[in-house]
Amino acid sequence: MYSETTETNPLGAKIGFALDDITGRWKSREGAPDIRVYKSSERKNDSFFMEFAFKTGEIFRCLVKKHQGIRYVNLYGVMGLSYNTDSDVLQLSAYGKYYRVGD
Repeated sequence: MYSETTETNPLGAKIGFALDDITGRWKSREGAPDIRVYKSSERKNDSFFMEFAFKTGEIFRCLVKKHQGIRYVNLYGVMGLSYNTDSDVLQLSAYGKYYRVGD
């Protein structure tokens, strides 16, 4: 995962961000699976989930968690999340950069 400094974080992304800022559909230009981030009111505290849509038609749903200030999901291993508010780019440590898709 990247630190908060610009020298080690080429995107200028932050690990501290509001999950409401990243809700919606995201697409990778690098061939990673499409994702959707949404708030579920079915669970306590309005939990946020990330869905991964693979080309085989499989969709995996993961709870977005936070540990020591770092947001992450666990999909066959832990993936850290960072978000650049200026360029609206979401980065997953295992899959790379994602760009928002208009609904």
